Amino acid sequence: MLFPFLISAALLFRAECYFSEEKYPEESKMQPPTVVVAILARNTAHSLPYFLGALERLNYPKDRISVWTATDHNSDNTTAVLKEWLTVMQKYYHYVEWRPMDKPT
Repeated sequence: MLFPFLISAALLFRAECYFSEEKYPEESKMQPPTVVVAILARNTAHSLPYFLGALERLNYPKDRISVWTATDHNSDNTTAVLKEWLTVMQKYYHYVEWRPMDKPT
């Protein structure tokens, strides 16, 4: 009664050893999902460097982050701060969308 159990266990162990390299092939490793960060900014030039710095320091692959940015009707230099940051950093991110609107429609 113990003998059939040992034979079955040995066959299963041998089969698992034989296919171990196929169990987790290198190319099937899952990537982290692509996420979208929406930045809606109006008159926030004073706090944007802190927010954008926190975004840069995220422990997440930048090539898996899309950034969607919109700003309008600013009375400070929010548009310039965002444009400068996006110009420098867009090459690191998966996708960058920039939608400034200086004049109301």
